Amino acid sequence: MFQFQRLPGRVLSQLLVLIALVVLVIPLVLIVKESLGGEGFTNYTVVLSSTPFLRFFANSLIVSVSTVLLVMFLGLSASYGFAVLRPRGSRVGAVVILTGLALPAIALVVPLYYVVQAIGLLDTYWSVIIPLTVISIPFGVLVSSNYIRGLPPELYEAGRLDGANSWQFFWQILVPICRPILSVVAIFTFLAAWNEYLLPLLFIQSTDLQLLTQVPTYFQSERLVDTPKIFAANILISLPVVVVFIVLQKTFRTGISAGAVK
Repeated sequence: MFQFQRLPGRVLSQLLVLIALVVLVIPLVLIVKESLGGEGFTNYTVVLSSTPFLRFFANSLIVSVSTVLLVMFLGLSASYGFAVLRPRGSRVGAVVILTGLALPAIALVVPLYYVVQAIGLLDTYWSVIIPLTVISIPFGVLVSSNYIRGLPPELYEAGRLDGANSWQFFWQILVPICRPILSVVAIFTFLAAWNEYLLPLLFIQSTDLQLLTQVPTYFQSERLVDTPKIFAANILISLPVVVVFIVLQKTFRTGISAGAVK
């Protein structure tokens, strides 16, 4: 990008990038420094040994991966219907789903709680997976619909000429082509599910089913807050998100540029 700018613009752009990096890096350095306060790296070993960290890690992985898979499938399926199949009432359905973007998640907690309780799923993984899926689907539909509408119409015509029905076109043609936008949906959904704190706290009572975001509460009470260990726990909790982004960063960048705006 910089090579297309004149020298003054290039210097200004690089200066702005440097300032942005400093602004982003300083909080990270302070977080790491705080996590090493007191007992140093022992804070990390205490977090791993004195809490059910591995059990909570497995629970979070189950909930997050299940939510990501459901949101990708349901979001892409709905987008395929709205953008390609266009059945009767599809516009109304799209508006209803996208209205979910305007609703704060906290406003849905009470009705979701009663729904989960009514179907007998309270205090299970599904009591968190279903609400997280419902909350995340509008974003998945929004970006996936824009991405699908940007595909050339000849693609659908070629699929019909080759004898592919709607289901075959979806699985064999559309899903592989939509990998970039699915990466965007996967990363944002995984981030939201992995960092979710309120829903597991309200919907899950069993300690064995709690998620990783509950680990920092082991180091705070009415009389004592062990800040270094809380920061160490938060760093350990954030590592899987960093790994997911590193793995999917190439297709993520492609999907952001292609599907975020039409």
